[in-house]
Amino acid sequence: MNKLKWKILGIYEDLYYYILGLPRFLFVWKDNKKLSLLSFFDNNVKKFPNDIAFIFEGKEITWKEADEQINKYAGFLKSQNIIKGDCFAILMDNSPDFLMLLLASFRIGSLAALINTTVSGEGLKHVISISEVKLIATGASHFNKLNSALANSDLINTPIFGIEDNEKIPDQIEDFRKLSNQFSTFKPYQPVMKDVAAYIFTSGTTGLPKAALVDHAKLVKGSFAGHFLCFNFKKNDRLYMTLPLYHSTGLILGWAASLRSGCSNVIKAKFSASDFWSDVKKYNVNKFIYVGELCRYLMNLPLSESDKDNPITQISGNGLRPDIWESFQKRFNINKIVEIYGATEAVGMTVNTFGRSGMIGRKRSDSTIIHCKKDDGSPILNDQGFCTKVSEGETGLYIQKISSSAKFQGYLDSQASNKKILQNVFRTGDQYFNTGDLITLHDNNWLSFADRVGDTYRWKSENVSTMEVSAILNKANGVLDCNVYGVQVDSAEGKAGMAAMSVSEEFSFNNFIEHVNKNLNTFQKPYFLRLIKNMQTTGTFKHQKEDLKKQGFDPNLIQDKLYFFQKDNYVEIDHDLYNRIHSGDERF
Repeated sequence: MNKLKWKILGIYEDLYYYILGLPRFLFVWKDNKKLSLLSFFDNNVKKFPNDIAFIFEGKEITWKEADEQINKYAGFLKSQNIIKGDCFAILMDNSPDFLMLLLASFRIGSLAALINTTVSGEGLKHVISISEVKLIATGASHFNKLNSALANSDLINTPIFGIEDNEKIPDQIEDFRKLSNQFSTFKPYQPVMKDVAAYIFTSGTTGLPKAALVDHAKLVKGSFAGHFLCFNFKKNDRLYMTLPLYHSTGLILGWAASLRSGCSNVIKAKFSASDFWSDVKKYNVNKFIYVGELCRYLMNLPLSESDKDNPITQISGNGLRPDIWESFQKRFNINKIVEIYGATEAVGMTVNTFGRSGMIGRKRSDSTIIHCKKDDGSPILNDQGFCTKVSEGETGLYIQKISSSAKFQGYLDSQASNKKILQNVFRTGDQYFNTGDLITLHDNNWLSFADRVGDTYRWKSENVSTMEVSAILNKANGVLDCNVYGVQVDSAEGKAGMAAMSVSEEFSFNNFIEHVNKNLNTFQKPYFLRLIKNMQTTGTFKHQKEDLKKQGFDPNLIQDKLYFFQKDNYVEIDHDLYNRIHSGDERF
C-alpha cells in the first residue's frame, strides 16, 4: 500500500513539474533574456517600497531603504574603478550588507567572489589570488585573519574596506559604509543572463577551494526552482536565513527564491540552536531553509512543552537524515518538509516535493545512475566500452546530462572542470556531469543519497557506507554526533571502520556495544573510536573527514581518547597497542 501511495504521488509530482512548473519557467525564460536577481529586487522596490525586506538583529530594513544603500555601495565601487567584468571579494558573516553588496555588484556589471568565512591561511590567500579581486569588503571580525593570509605576498596591497559586525572596524582599514554615504547617482548596468555574476567556492575538504562560475542565468534558474518547487513563497511569508550566504543553498534556493514573491528575510549572522525557536516566535517566521545537521542540532535541545507551539509551516533544504526526519517533523509540528538535492556547479537538481522520508526526489530523463567502483567512483564499462545503468535497489554513481539547456559552467580552473565531465558515457560524443555522489534507485524512480565517492571504504571484501553506519550510530544512547570513515591498518587489507564521536554523560560503552552488535553487520562495525569534544565541520555544517583520516588512530598525533574493539570490548589505545595493531599481533 505504501509503494502505491508514493507511486501515485510521484505521478502527481510529474504532472506538477512538467505541466505547471516547467512550461511556466520556459515561457518566462524565453521572453525575458535580461531577467536577473536585480530585476526581481527592483520590482519589489517598485511594488512594496515601504514593506520589510530584511530583519537583522532586531532592525527592519524596507525595500526602499535597501535600494538606497545598494546605490551608495554601487557608487562607491565605481569610484574605486571597479568596472564591468571586474571582481571584488565579500568576506563576512550573514547580514543584509552581504546581499546589498552583491546586488551593488550587479548594478555596475561587476562580479563578486563570495568567500567562505571558515577558510583561512593558504586557502584564503588562494581564493583571493585566483579570483583576481580588485577590492575586498570584509566584516571587521575577519580582518585579522585576512591580513595574516595576505601578509608577505603580492596581494598585500589589495584595497580592504571594513563593515562593522560583532567587532568594531580596526584603525588600519576604512569604513565601507561611511565612505559609501557620499555616493548614490550613477548609470546602472542591466545584467544579462550570460554574464558571470559570482564565484562560489567549494569547501576545500580535499584540497584548496575551487571557484565555481555562477552566471545570472543560473541564479535565475535556481530562484525559480527554490520558489516554485521548494517553498512556493507568498508575499506574507517570512524566511529564516541562517545558512551561509556564501553558499548556493542559502543564497539561491533561499534568499534568491524569496525575491520572486517580495517576502521578508529574517537574517541570522550564524546559526544558534539556543536562539532558533525564540527568534522564530519573535519574528513570526513560517519558513526555514536547512541543512540536515541544523535539524539534528535542534533535536539535541532538551524537550519542551512548547516544542509544537511555533509558527513554522514548512522547511526546505538538503541532507536531512532518515533517522531524524519523522521525529523532527513530529516533535516540532512541521506540516511540510521538502528535501532538495543539488550542487553549486551541478547542471540539475532533484526535489522531494511530497516529503517521502529519506528521499531526495525522483530520477528524471536528464539524469541517471551508473555502475561504478564504490571506493573511487570510476565507471564500470561493458564490453562495448560504455557505462551501464543500475537497476531498482542498486546504488551507483549519479550523473547528469550536459546539454545546451543544462550547461556545465565549471570552475576557474579548467583542469578541475574537465575532471567533472564524463565523456562517451552511453554513446560516442555524449557528456555527463559527475556529481561524485552515490545514489540508490528505489521503486518508481525515487532516489536516496547513499554516500560521497571516497567516503565509502572496503573492509572484509565488503563496501561500507559511512552514511549508513553514521545514521545507526547516531541512534545509540548518549551519542550526540558521529563521523564515520575508514583508516588504513598496515597488517590488514582494506580499511577498518573508525568513528569520531561526541557523546553526552549518558553514553556507556556497554550500551553502545549492544547497539552496534544489534544493528550493524560485522564488516560495518567501527573497530576504532575517537571521543571528540567538538566535531570539525565546514561552514555549511558538513563533516570534515580528511584530517581525521590522516591522523587515523595514532596516539602520537591525537590527544583525544582512542579505543580499539578487542575481545568484545573497547579498550583504550596506548602506544604499545597501536604498534601491535599495525604489526598484526592484534586480530580483528
